[in-house]
Amino acid sequence: MSGNHHKVTLTKENASVPQDHLFAKLPLAGTAIGLISLLVACMLGKSNSEYFFFSFHVWWLFFLSIAIGAVFFVLIQFATKAGWSVVVRRLAENIAMTMPLFFALLIVMAFGTSTLYHHWLSPEAMVDKVIQSKQWYLNVPFFYIRAVFYLAIFTWAAMFFAKHSAKQDETGNHAITYKLQNASYPFLIILGFCVTFAAFDWIMSLEPHWYSTIFGLYFFASCYMVFFAVLTIATRLLQNVKSLSEVVTVEHYHDLGKLVFGHTCFWAYAAFVQYLLIWYGNIPEETVWYEVRGHHGWFYVLMILCIGHFFVPFFFLMARKAKRSRAMLVVLSVWMLIMHFLDLYWLVIPSRYHEGPQFGLIDVFCFLGIGGLFVALFAAVAKRKALVPIKDPRLPESMTYENV
Repeated sequence: MSGNHHKVTLTKENASVPQDHLFAKLPLAGTAIGLISLLVACMLGKSNSEYFFFSFHVWWLFFLSIAIGAVFFVLIQFATKAGWSVVVRRLAENIAMTMPLFFALLIVMAFGTSTLYHHWLSPEAMVDKVIQSKQWYLNVPFFYIRAVFYLAIFTWAAMFFAKHSAKQDETGNHAITYKLQNASYPFLIILGFCVTFAAFDWIMSLEPHWYSTIFGLYFFASCYMVFFAVLTIATRLLQNVKSLSEVVTVEHYHDLGKLVFGHTCFWAYAAFVQYLLIWYGNIPEETVWYEVRGHHGWFYVLMILCIGHFFVPFFFLMARKAKRSRAMLVVLSVWMLIMHFLDLYWLVIPSRYHEGPQFGLIDVFCFLGIGGLFVALFAAVAKRKALVPIKDPRLPESMTYENV
């Protein structure tokens, strides 16, 4: 088997998405669906603008977390000199290139600032001593300066690595790989701080009295886990492109399965440790956050997360056979996308709606709107270049890779 894969000769022509492939039509279709759906969501939101902004925020975070996970994956592959992942790394680079979309969508978020962050923007907050002590950090100008900075750094990293990776397809210069390898180290340090403070700003500050020093790790674990689920699905959907089907083998799916499995455990670890520290400390400012999310309809969401986000994938993906089954991996990956949405919904919505979840048409159209644009941009980037880094020096190692 290894010998056959080694004989495959990849060029930009045979490693790109064919013009008649369904994937090639996604940019236009995704853009149309996305814009129309966002328009419908805005119209529905006229009668319930408060819920519209909260729903939009959840879906913005959902798709942004996928892009963040993709950026980290690309950088980590270069930093660790990984060889196995080269044949799927280009898909990750393309997913990471959706980062500019979230700059545009941040404008919509800006219109809902007073709604989303009412806890530290309302007149009542001005006499709250705890919030007053945080005003140097929690104020609108500084909040959006930080948001733009986080997105700019992630976008810069995504574009820098994607641009040089594509350049290597043309020149075959192996020095590019070592240049990106050296650049990955400082980028990872900076982005580690960015994702931590982004989690504080975009989610934790929805309830400014609450704090958790481990919340940045929790959010990062979610981003990385959901990215692997999306990468697995994207790889499978493009498997019928001849060149990709010949170089992406069951061995690569096996590793993707291990990564989905491993980072599901990582998320569960971060979630449990956060809960354990807050439970043990028993500080009112911390425990009130779980008090809201552990009662009424939110209790059932919490139980679904405990079972569905950890126990179900843990036991299904523990077996080697399951991780080597494409069908099983795709089903579990779709399941993890649903669980990731529930996780974000459980984190964000109770900050305003204590009585329980109220999923409706606004949520559906916000999903279709942001999701449509996300898929359209990903497909547009992917169709412009080879799906595999055809002149990466570690490509032969990836094509002949086998799990031990």
